[in-house]
Amino acid sequence: MAVNFHFPEGLFDTYHTLLRFYNSYSIASGHTRSVSAVDLFPQHDFPSLVLGDLNIHHSASDPTRLLCTYDQFIRSPYFDRASPQLFSLLNTPGVYIRFPFNTHHRPAVLDLSFANTALLPYFCSWNPSFPPTGSDHSALTIILSPPLLKPPLWSLNWKLMDWGHIWPLLADLTLAAPPARPTPTSLDLWFDDCLAKITHLITSNTPTKRPSSYSKPWWTPELSQL
Repeated sequence: MAVNFHFPEGLFDTYHTLLRFYNSYSIASGHTRSVSAVDLFPQHDFPSLVLGDLNIHHSASDPTRLLCTYDQFIRSPYFDRASPQLFSLLNTPGVYIRFPFNTHHRPAVLDLSFANTALLPYFCSWNPSFPPTGSDHSALTIILSPPLLKPPLWSLNWKLMDWGHIWPLLADLTLAAPPARPTPTSLDLWFDDCLAKITHLITSNTPTKRPSSYSKPWWTPELSQL
C-alpha cells in the first residue's frame, strides 16, 4: 500500500512537493514472498519512506542474532534491491520491535524502515517509544525535520575508547562459521554479518563527542561524496 502526501508549497519549504509512504506485510509464499522486493523499492526522485513487517532477520538491524542459511536466503532479495535503489535502513541496530507473548521465541527486529536519498536529509530520528498497544509489535515514531534545523550529528570519540573493556567483549563475541563451500554471494553475506556485529560492539561501547558551537548542522554524509 502506498500513500501520497502533497505539499503545494514544498515539503519544509523545499522544492519537493510529494512525499510517499509504502507500508507492507510480507510472509513466505512457497519459495517466494507475498510482497516482492521490486514492488517495495521503486526508484523515485521524490522523498519515499518504506515501512514493512517483512518477517526477515538481518545483521544490520539485529547484529547480535545468529543467522541461519534460510535467514540469509529470504533477506537477500530485499536488501539486494534496496541498496542499488538508494534506500538506507533507518532502524537503530539492536533495538527490538517485536516482543512475543510466549517464552518460546526471543525478541526480534521484524519491522524495517527505509528511506531513499531524497528523504534522508529530512530524517531526524527513529524510535519505538510508544506505550504498549496490546500488540506484540511496538509502534514507531519517525521524526522528519528541515535539514537546517536538525541537531548536529554525534560522532564517536575514538581517543576516549577503553580498549581494556572492549578487548574481552571482542574475545567473547560469537561469530558464524564461514561457509563450508563458499560462493561469492555466501561469502559476502558471511562477511557482512561478521562486520556488522563487530562494528556494533565497538561503536556501542565508544563514547561520543559533545557537539560544539562549531558543529555543522547542515553537513550530511552525502556531501562527503561530492
